[in-house]
Amino acid sequence: MSSSDDLVRRIAAFFPLPPPPQKQQLSGVAAAVLSAGGRLGRAVGDVFRRLRIDDGLDIAYARRHRRVVPGRGGTMADGDGARSKQDQIAGSGADSPAVGGSGRFARSQGSMVLSAAFDSRTNDVESSVAARGDLWRAEASHSSSNSRGGGDGAAAPLFLVQLGPVLFLRDTTLLFPVHLSKRHLIWYGFERKNGVHSVCPAYWTARRRCFFMSMICLNPFACSFMDMQFPNGQLRYVAGDGFTARGFLPIGGGGIVQAHGKFPGEKRLSFSYKNGSGGSITPTVQWPDRSLSLGLTQVLSWRRSGLMLQPALQLSVCPTFGGCRPGVSTELVHSVSEEASVACGYSRTASPSAYASVSLGRSKLNGSASSSGLVFRVDAPLHGFGRPWFSIQMNSGLEF
Repeated sequence: MSSSDDLVRRIAAFFPLPPPPQKQQLSGVAAAVLSAGGRLGRAVGDVFRRLRIDDGLDIAYARRHRRVVPGRGGTMADGDGARSKQDQIAGSGADSPAVGGSGRFARSQGSMVLSAAFDSRTNDVESSVAARGDLWRAEASHSSSNSRGGGDGAAAPLFLVQLGPVLFLRDTTLLFPVHLSKRHLIWYGFERKNGVHSVCPAYWTARRRCFFMSMICLNPFACSFMDMQFPNGQLRYVAGDGFTARGFLPIGGGGIVQAHGKFPGEKRLSFSYKNGSGGSITPTVQWPDRSLSLGLTQVLSWRRSGLMLQPALQLSVCPTFGGCRPGVSTELVHSVSEEASVACGYSRTASPSAYASVSLGRSKLNGSASSSGLVFRVDAPLHGFGRPWFSIQMNSGLEF
């Protein structure tokens, strides 16, 4: 294999792009540009909105604990992620669609994922669509709660179009490359609404172990966004939101130490250990909340899916000591088949509640093997105040 082919293979493996057909393999530089552009585009919309320094900078990226649920491959999703309630019941995200899942000789040239959700508690309707091909990408999302917010930045839905290295965000922002090489590129950005000029450099190492990207505003001069990724962690900065750092360290014997910190904000340190029988224990310390959580998960039964064994019945218990919400929460997940799953949970805290959900087809619990899916969930408070509410989500995906 020549050195150029080896470079293509290394860069393409670092940036998780769908494998194109063998006769139309992307070069490593094109793959890097498409992936980096997608990351930059999703960050630019919120960054430009934060540049109104005269107004109070609102704190976005509100993070919640997500439940530990079984994945398609029998693994567990790590608890340090932060997702909204919609994401917890969603199927595939914008980066999830696997184009040409059959490997190098796949026939599909692109994919499209559509999602819509309704929450009766807030009467909020959220919808999103994401499509991508070899050299293009398009994403759009809308929420009725943002439309009722009144702010210009909150009301405008996300709309991103990428054609090679050129990005269009909504109808106000344009980013295009002014320098491009095998390991780094530089974008120039202009936001028409506020007259903001910016420079966005990106750099990745030859061995695909590190990645750096930032957005530097030129008027006024300031760093609006920065993202650094390493083999064992990530450091991210967003103007108005501060720093977010994540890191993990594997330990011999099946354990892993994970740390997550937001400055200013919440810090979290956890240790996770999994045994061979499908059980795991995850103690977590949080501050300044000053709480200790002890997550216990055990697979009670297994089912065969092809050549693999996947959890069929799984029980999770998580007591929390100290902090503002002490108590215990339990969850039971039953995977009936590859197309159907049922989950229920109970939380005994200062505001006890229970929930039950059914997932059919394409969903977070069942994976994205199906072309469509539906998730229905009911939450009920048990303290005597408030009424039950429900949420429903529909997911669909196709390849072309």
